[in-house]
Amino acid sequence: MTPITTFFRNLESKCCAACGQVMSEQAESYMTECFSCQDLATRDAYLYYHTKK
Repeated sequence: MTPITTFFRNLESKCCAACGQVMSEQAESYMTECFSCQDLATRDAYLYYHTKK
């Protein structure tokens, strides 16, 4: 069985699912997109919602 410290030390860098940028959040975080991509998606959703007729 692998020691827990070895497991966490060997984790790969976490990357954004949308743009591929390396994320600085902790590996156990549930985030899959960087803040820039989240802001862009939020802006697009806001504009889509408010331009619907």
